[in-house]
Amino acid sequence: MAKEEVKKKKRKLKWQVKLFLVVVFIIICLFWIGPKGIFIKEYKVSSNKISKEMDGLKILQISDIHYGSTIYEKQMKNLVKKANETKPDIVIFTGDLINEKYKLTESEKISIKNSLLKINAELGKYYVLGEEDFDDAKSLLNTAGFISLDNNPQLIYSLDNNPILLIDKNASLEYFKNNPDINYFKMLVLHDPNEIDDVKENNFDVAIAGHTHNGVINIPKIKELFINGKYKKNYQKVGNTKLYINPGIGTSGLKVRLFNHPTMYLYRLNKTVAS
Repeated sequence: MAKEEVKKKKRKLKWQVKLFLVVVFIIICLFWIGPKGIFIKEYKVSSNKISKEMDGLKILQISDIHYGSTIYEKQMKNLVKKANETKPDIVIFTGDLINEKYKLTESEKISIKNSLLKINAELGKYYVLGEEDFDDAKSLLNTAGFISLDNNPQLIYSLDNNPILLIDKNASLEYFKNNPDINYFKMLVLHDPNEIDDVKENNFDVAIAGHTHNGVINIPKIKELFINGKYKKNYQKVGNTKLYINPGIGTSGLKVRLFNHPTMYLYRLNKTVAS
């Protein structure tokens, strides 16, 4: 009996050690590995509305930087480097530049502006604001050459018979009321993906958003507990619209990520033939 008790205690100890190591590993991933680095995920977006001139065009989406969370000057420089390596034709920022409770110094404002200025995009840089973006964020984006899409729809390749329309939610209702018969490629730019429900009847080709960080902890079922709203996936169809939700760069609240690295999305447009 004594030997059997010893064996049970050893087995129990082994499981306790294993559990302890798993917990330590998860904590390390959450706080030190998950939030580090910046990754690029590429999507091929195909449509017969894309003209020959636009075939292969690259749109880079950056979202939820949350400067002052896990992102500071060093990480911003890496972001610029990674962004420019993709050689995007268009860059779109989908909100939350600065962490809500973080107070920028004047030197940080200059540093952020200079970093954003160095992001290159031949056909322009555009943005929508998030719920944590106030006067500082708007000023920094404007002075860094980004164009606001707030009630300000943009036609890219406007001299082409088939331009790309970049439009935010606020402009959508009035724009399509005044232009009911447009048949070119339409991209809806949002911060909060739930807002697509207000305008989905306009049948956008693509909608891009951020905000949710895709649950921060990217484990099925568990990650959904961290997402407010009904759009839980990185990609899903909403009616006829392809909705992509970017996991963002920084963090909001707890400075953690698990199996959900800081990521920028690169959309490569692909012309298809109408069937």
